[in-house]
Amino acid sequence: MTSGNFNNDSTLDLLVVNRVDNVLSLLLGNADGSFTSQFKYSTGKLPESVTIGDFNNDGKLDLAETNLNDNTVSVLLGNGDGSFQSHIPHKTGNGPESVTSGDFNNDNMLDLAVANSFDNTISVLLGNGDGNFQSQITYKTENWPHFVISGDFNQDSNLDLAVTNWHSNTVSILLGNGDGDFRSQITHPTGKRPSTLTSDYFNKDNMLDLAVANSFDNTISVLLGNGDGNFQSQITYQTGAWPYSVISSDFNNDSKPDLAVTNHGGNTVSVLLGNGDGSFQFQIAYQTRNDSSFVISDDFNEDNNPDLAVTNIGDNTVSVLLGNGDGSFQSQRIYRTGMQPYTVKKSAE
Repeated sequence: MTSGNFNNDSTLDLLVVNRVDNVLSLLLGNADGSFTSQFKYSTGKLPESVTIGDFNNDGKLDLAETNLNDNTVSVLLGNGDGSFQSHIPHKTGNGPESVTSGDFNNDNMLDLAVANSFDNTISVLLGNGDGNFQSQITYKTENWPHFVISGDFNQDSNLDLAVTNWHSNTVSILLGNGDGDFRSQITHPTGKRPSTLTSDYFNKDNMLDLAVANSFDNTISVLLGNGDGNFQSQITYQTGAWPYSVISSDFNNDSKPDLAVTNHGGNTVSVLLGNGDGSFQFQIAYQTRNDSSFVISDDFNEDNNPDLAVTNIGDNTVSVLLGNGDGSFQSQRIYRTGMQPYTVKKSAE
């Protein structure tokens, strides 16, 4: 799932990846934080992850989504009215699970990075600026790369990559050279079975930090950045059962980043308010539906307070929890999706 203004009406919409029926569901947003019935768009086989960006430089949001069983990443160009053109596949490595976009070679055209879980690589596909992408270049990771993000971790104005390695219990950092090429990985220990991660300035020192959800030991690892591409040893915080997706935002409007994490085994989403020094308060849990998987945050009802949207793969729904602006959230509103709604990623990530 991701959020964006896909029909150019100034109101945020939701886009959900449905793994079983190989479709994307688009739920158009209303200004009160509610959503319309879904519109569906075909993907490849077993879609896993989606990111958004303007891949053909026409001022309209496009989509890129990974297809685990096809070993492809598909691009769906947006028409600007909430509809999308047919998907165009591009070859990746084996078992593409996660995709992120960024300008990796500083040519003002968006590129893609894909985590390939079955062959322990990341594929980088440089964009041509017309919606097409060049053939992949692959880089080694550790065992079973699961989720990838980009950010400038060494403050050289070039985008770098960070990826969780599910079976190695590590996160890999691949520093970018600014020409689309990346250096060999640097690894840092995490908790058991790191699933997803996010980056933000948790201790407000202008050096990006990482937060990692560790599914097998019910924790979040926070790794504070040194600003040179290296990170300090992890500090862990308790979550609910089987934390899976973690994001950061300022939920209580105190200018300090907070965390939200889905608890797949507990049917909840936990919020950990940040203290601004890199530490976090004890979790507060909110009820979701069955088998909550991914979470995003955005302002869905236009009140300048961050809200949450959570995919629930156990009952084919999305839960929307409107934020009160003080770090607390209202009870969930529930919307139907396709079969096994899965991935969520905010458009700015």
